[in-house]
Amino acid sequence: MAQELTGWRRRRVELQWYRAVYKQQARGLWVLRGKKHGRHAVIFGKPIIDATDLEVGDDFKVWAGPRPTLISGWGRMRFGDRCFVNVGSTIISVEEIIVGDDVAFANDVYVMDSDSHGVEGRPHKQAPIHIGDGCWIGARAIILPGVTLGKRVLVAAGAVVTRDVPDDCLVAGNPARIVRELSYPVGCRRAWHDEHCPCPKIEAVEDTA
Repeated sequence: MAQELTGWRRRRVELQWYRAVYKQQARGLWVLRGKKHGRHAVIFGKPIIDATDLEVGDDFKVWAGPRPTLISGWGRMRFGDRCFVNVGSTIISVEEIIVGDDVAFANDVYVMDSDSHGVEGRPHKQAPIHIGDGCWIGARAIILPGVTLGKRVLVAAGAVVTRDVPDDCLVAGNPARIVRELSYPVGCRRAWHDEHCPCPKIEAVEDTA
């Protein structure tokens, strides 16, 4: 009897999980209605997504919570496959923002391709932003206009990126500077790693010292 009850509880939990997933996917279809999008978009919470020239790839995920998540602007904006935008992030395109595949934006990230206003009587800066495949933008990092990030770049939390960054680098600080080059296993596609990462698994090396 106990085993049957345990099996019933497990099935109930599974049904609740599937219901939550379908609900989030349905919300994704609703929020992205009228925009070109791939399969399995998932929306958590109530982000503001009103960019007028937006296209997203497969498995696009956005979280929103107490701090609103904003994806906006009238410029060209493109996200590749398997991108993730976390709570509180702001991404605004006036000219062009291009994001590759497997890119993750942590919480409260700010990305905008225009300064909006100049200083000392000079015109404001406006230039496209390109973010390469597999990048991980840390919490509260800022990407300024005209920046191009290479593939698998890791931007540390709180960094302010003012200039281009080559492939496979960790940058930190204000203004952000290269801390070191990153070394990935063969076939690894992204800087952020978890149990769902498609890259080869790395066996733990025990310290024998």
